[in-house]
Amino acid sequence: MNVGKYFKIVMGLLLVTVGIYGCVYFWPHLWRLMKGAVGPFIVLVGLLVVAIAALD
Repeated sequence: MNVGKYFKIVMGLLLVTVGIYGCVYFWPHLWRLMKGAVGPFIVLVGLLVVAIAALD
């Protein structure tokens, strides 16, 4: 079998595990970041809606 395929799968699982650990460990910081990003996200969505409406 192809060893590269299994290497990619193992690396993917390792990165998912590290990502989950990071989310659990840094949850207060991530929550603060998400709350701070809501305003700019809404502005960008509003600009996107206006742009779509202007082109329609």
